[in-house]
Amino acid sequence: MDTSRLPQRMRERAESVARGESDWTVPVPRDAATVCVLRDGPDGLEVFLMRRTTSMAFAAGMHVYPGGAVEPSDSHVPLAGRADLDVVAARTFSDDPRAMLVAAARETFEECGVLIAVDSDGATAEVDADLEAERAALDAGEVTFASILERRDLRVDDAAIVPFAHWVTPEVEDRRYDTRFFMTAQPAGQQAVYIAGESDRSAWWRPGDALAASAEGRMAMLPPTAATLALLASYADAATALAAAATVEAAPILPAPYLEPDGSVSWHLLHDRTRVVLRLGGEPTASETDGAGTGPRGPES
Repeated sequence: MDTSRLPQRMRERAESVARGESDWTVPVPRDAATVCVLRDGPDGLEVFLMRRTTSMAFAAGMHVYPGGAVEPSDSHVPLAGRADLDVVAARTFSDDPRAMLVAAARETFEECGVLIAVDSDGATAEVDADLEAERAALDAGEVTFASILERRDLRVDDAAIVPFAHWVTPEVEDRRYDTRFFMTAQPAGQQAVYIAGESDRSAWWRPGDALAASAEGRMAMLPPTAATLALLASYADAATALAAAATVEAAPILPAPYLEPDGSVSWHLLHDRTRVVLRLGGEPTASETDGAGTGPRGPES
């Protein structure tokens, strides 16, 4: 894991935690969902990215996908019932898969205006003149997502939101999120748009181009964004990406500081629930039990 662009404060805290020299209290992560909205552009697959404003408390100035924290009300919003919730629960490591899917749909609607919903006949939600006003009212807390869907006789299209990755904020961060990453294709007749507020710009990017811009220092992003863009870059179109997403292993990945035998501190990727060291793809490493180094450490070590 490349830590060269991590804030100085975070690097220093990580080193002290890894060496057992810190009394840092690890914040409990909040459940969250983020969505890669995809479309087929003239030169291949494109994904919608937003740059967070520099005033944000978390990931300021970073390029991200639409997303945010799961809210208690998300557990009670109706679904179309086309997805197997047991499968979603297993793939998201969640005991409330409905809330995960609804949060993904709600945040996508709030942050880029795309409504991932269908009517009782399975038809995709239609955009009309009132939809933006309803979105703004939702963002302002004046109405609920459930009430918007009810008024339009819509349900969240659960089958259109596919989990494919899962990252947990490092334990040395002040704000932590247990974030499930989803993919969805931009619905026919809809268009993701820039919405001022938490972001100061947005655009469609070919995944490979975004990664190149990041490598050149022109586009700031966190490691999970880079990792998921690298995966997206291997697909030619949205249909292929979504089909592959349904089969990808989505282990909850936790970047953690690691004290090496020579006393240096590096970062390893752990399975957040089991603490097993992982490769980037989510599989255990061959040396997960070989005893090399002292292993990732926290206040409990």
